[in-house]
Amino acid sequence: MDNMKMWMSIFRLLLIVYGVFSFNLESRIPIVKHGMSGSYFGYSIAEHQELVEDPDAKTISWLLVGAPLGQNKQPGTNKSGALWKCPLTTYTNDCTQVITDGRLSIDSDELIPPGIDEIKDGQWLGVTVRSQGVGGKVMVCAHRHIVKTADSQWGQGQCYILTHDLKYQDIKKPCSGKPTNKAHEQFGYCQAGTSGILTSEDRVVIGTPGPHTWRGTFYVFTVSDEFLLRDNTAYNVPMQDASPVNKYSYLGMSVTVGNFFGNGLAYASGAPRSNGTGQVIVLTRQNQRSDMDVSLILNGEQFASSFGYEIAAADVNGDKIMDLIISAPFYFNKAEGGAVYIYTSLCRISKDNDKCKPTKLVGREESRFGFSLTNLGDLNKDNYEDIAIGAPYEGKGTIYIYLGSKKGIITIPSQIIHAEDTPVPLRTFGYSLSGGIDMDKNGYPDLLVGAYDNDAVMLLRARKIIDITTSIRYSSKNGSYQDKIEAVDPNKLGCPTDPTSNHTCFAFEACYKTESSTRNGGMQNLKLNYYIEAETYSGIKKFSRVWFGSGKTRPHYINRTVTLGPNKLIHCQHEIIYLKENTRDIQSPIKFRLNYTLVQDQPVIPAEGDPVPEINNYPILNQQEAAKIFEATFQKDCGDNDICESDLQLNAKLNLSASTVKPNFYELLLGEVEEVIVDINTVNIGESAYEAQLFISHPSSLNYIASKTNESVICNLHNSTLVVCSIGNPFRKDHAVNIQVRFDPKSVEDNEPQLNFLIFANSTSKEMNYKEPIRLQAIVLKRAELSIKGSAKTQWAFYGGPIVGESAIKHLNEVGPKISHIYEIFNEGPWKVKTIEVIISWPYEVANDKPHGKWLLYLEEMPIISNLGDGECILPPGHDVNPLKLLGSVSYEDLDVFPQTAVPPIYYYRNRSTTINHIRKRRDIEKVVSTRITTDNEGHEHQIVSMFII
Repeated sequence: MDNMKMWMSIFRLLLIVYGVFSFNLESRIPIVKHGMSGSYFGYSIAEHQELVEDPDAKTISWLLVGAPLGQNKQPGTNKSGALWKCPLTTYTNDCTQVITDGRLSIDSDELIPPGIDEIKDGQWLGVTVRSQGVGGKVMVCAHRHIVKTADSQWGQGQCYILTHDLKYQDIKKPCSGKPTNKAHEQFGYCQAGTSGILTSEDRVVIGTPGPHTWRGTFYVFTVSDEFLLRDNTAYNVPMQDASPVNKYSYLGMSVTVGNFFGNGLAYASGAPRSNGTGQVIVLTRQNQRSDMDVSLILNGEQFASSFGYEIAAADVNGDKIMDLIISAPFYFNKAEGGAVYIYTSLCRISKDNDKCKPTKLVGREESRFGFSLTNLGDLNKDNYEDIAIGAPYEGKGTIYIYLGSKKGIITIPSQIIHAEDTPVPLRTFGYSLSGGIDMDKNGYPDLLVGAYDNDAVMLLRARKIIDITTSIRYSSKNGSYQDKIEAVDPNKLGCPTDPTSNHTCFAFEACYKTESSTRNGGMQNLKLNYYIEAETYSGIKKFSRVWFGSGKTRPHYINRTVTLGPNKLIHCQHEIIYLKENTRDIQSPIKFRLNYTLVQDQPVIPAEGDPVPEINNYPILNQQEAAKIFEATFQKDCGDNDICESDLQLNAKLNLSASTVKPNFYELLLGEVEEVIVDINTVNIGESAYEAQLFISHPSSLNYIASKTNESVICNLHNSTLVVCSIGNPFRKDHAVNIQVRFDPKSVEDNEPQLNFLIFANSTSKEMNYKEPIRLQAIVLKRAELSIKGSAKTQWAFYGGPIVGESAIKHLNEVGPKISHIYEIFNEGPWKVKTIEVIISWPYEVANDKPHGKWLLYLEEMPIISNLGDGECILPPGHDVNPLKLLGSVSYEDLDVFPQTAVPPIYYYRNRSTTINHIRKRRDIEKVVSTRITTDNEGHEHQIVSMFII
């Protein structure tokens, strides 16, 4: 391969969108509204705009809020629920109740109590609140509304349809008049209005999960203002035996509508208990039959995950065909809790279900991620619809914002909003969501959030986005800038921008371009914060290999401020980067993160009654361009693919003899070998290996001394059992090195049976062939030459004379002459002896016909050990030194005869600091001790009893 081709590579710029968690929904200055305590105000919500005749205003924005346990204005009711409308003001308690129940007539606001044929207490009006959009109709439902007869009460539910200005238009009772004689097995407990939606085609869909033992269904009605054109047929999911689900499936728990197949409207409904996992049924209407046709059944993946609990429709990939979003808030897996599935390509028939592979998003444990969903519209003005997902039990509540793209949903959230991020942290924040309408008329859709546990709602307004384009240009050899450059040569000092530098360096320009001021409006006086950080931004690396500029502080980041102006829509900032000395990693690229942010004051939270803060005063940069990651690469001795594919080969041996006992083992004779040496040969038969290292794992009992090599190899002790040698950076192709690693075996313990070594090598290059570590093993042998010498020292010794009983002897010299024995033990090596045991056998009595014989030798004191640390002598159990408690010696001139000498029984003496009082048993009851026969000088035989001292 041509050398120049091998060494030259193109400096590739990698531009990556950097995921951020703060985009254009403003959580610092929300609009907050509170309802009556305990009313579940915020349980269901909807953004709505009423049309007005004022040519300047055109619409009035309302926050519609359901409070299903609230007190309704209808007389004669208690906690029947209510619908509230709230203006966009800084007041928190200025919502007014919308009249729904008890009108005397359509045109009258006079209210009357409920009739005798219904029960409205606890009907949960406001459980579902939906708006058709700007200038459209509104629906509010009470799924527990009871129809009363003389002998029964049926929880069938009902929904009100309101005009754009929230006046009564119609009421829908899907189960009214249907058979109830079998109670829940028919239409006794429909619970109509558990879910619902109003479509742009003037159709209302009402989820009804109760019919036929909670198999469930949903009904589709036409609510067009053109009465003559209305389709008066109520369409529904097939029921009873024709139903696509079993009993207790709760079909109708959620509903949505969209052009999912590309050929007209389709209706989707969730059955969260169907099939154990939950299912979503997609139906279409082919003709005027009331029963719709099942087009697709989607199955959940986990038992009891409630797949289909909530569903929504959005075109997240911009193909003009609606995509189906399905939640399973009770999904769990380790630290995950809740899942949302985005189907961007629905299959037409159920047999193709396996081809309908969704994108899956998951939340945190026990967060109920997916409890609420909403289509946000095009939040960032990129022509793709975006979605919001609620996780109301993650902390006090959390909302995740996901952006659409040409390839579908971007799985990294563009923004995560915690309840704690707002001035008023609300519990169950995100329990309900509504989006897609520009409530403050700044050109961007806003998000309404419900928190029923605090009886509150919060409007998060979208900030204006300033479009920005960023790019990186690199300095070439002639000083100009280009998009590409030769890779950095780490062995060459200086660079075209700073040729006299004593460090390797390179340069680039970070540039941004903003759109015209006409497009973005009012950005002439804005300031940008420009920040570049090298390598440490991800938190994986603690230190960077480079620094910016030539200052003494050597920062690895740059932070500057630039001002935008009408004539300054393009700006470039020149930077020089220097490589630190002794940088080892010249294989992996140097990554930088560039981030532009607007410099602006923090918004002030207004007092109640103050004007709503102007959201356009707080624009934000388009984060998809404002934050980027790019990298610089090094020149590498690699192949055409710019990937270094190395192949490190090893062989190793020990400086020990081969074992004669175990094959493939060595032998270490302790005391004879002063050093254990591991001899290693390493060769690279592949491409260059960068940051090549050799690892020698060894026993902790071997102390590392040093290494010896024919190369400039550095070996260091990594810990007590690992030596690491840096063998080259790079360790080039066909290069070889020999290393002898020396260890001191003096600390090897006696009880250590063998020594184990593991030798292996690696690098930051791609290793072509994996190899098992080399294992070297040595048996530990110990040898010691021991000898013993003994001598006796005595003044005199003889036996005879009159027999004297033990009780008559009072002094030691009455026993007989003193005899001293001295024993010396020698170790000629080569290894030390950890413990040694010397056994001394000596005669202490003469056997006779009595149970116990006559004394021969009498032990008057415990033997003494010198020059041996903690050594001690141990006597047999049950014996004692000087058992007769004789006193010191008296003059032999006072004695008429020498008594017969004898040796007393002995006990084991284990602790010199311990005194054991032992009373010798009388001879006539003692046991006989085994004897041996000896012959004296006169030929007489004697039976001698011996004792041992250890």
